[in-house]
Amino acid sequence: MSRKDWTEYDRETRKYIKKRDNNKCIICGNNNNLQIMHIWLNRSHGGKGCKENGVLGCIKCHSILDNPIGIEQNNQSKIYMEICKNYLIEKEHITPNEEFIETLKYHKNSIIINTDIDKIKEIQQYKKKQRCKNCIHLVKNKYANMNSSICSYYCKYRHMLIHKTTEACKSFKSN
Repeated sequence: MSRKDWTEYDRETRKYIKKRDNNKCIICGNNNNLQIMHIWLNRSHGGKGCKENGVLGCIKCHSILDNPIGIEQNNQSKIYMEICKNYLIEKEHITPNEEFIETLKYHKNSIIINTDIDKIKEIQQYKKKQRCKNCIHLVKNKYANMNSSICSYYCKYRHMLIHKTTEACKSFKSN
């Protein structure tokens, strides 16, 4: 798992946060231009994209929280941060201590321990499989769907349209 994958909120987490926060900015109540804000540990410091580290906020509140300009916005940012932290403590029953913050940090070496070993094996198996993209029977089909920017491929052996990542057949012959 890369740092980007660690800090990004997945689809299920996004749905959960939107539902939990009633699809509104928890600071001002606005329901337009919403984003999920990292609270305890921000993305630039490797903060995990999880429900315990994120709340909904509008673009205006998010920019004040992350990049305050001037004394007034700097003071507002501190207030906003307290609002968000208290909200998460209440909603997610968080005990904010060093151990909790450490669980949100991205650690390059220890991340493999937290990932599913079966997934890693599955990815390795996928990479080992022979794919049609390396087969001499594969030709670019220049006549299929002229309006599409995605090119299609035709297998001369199977007589059918396929994708380059299709698993190779028994008559696979590499270039």
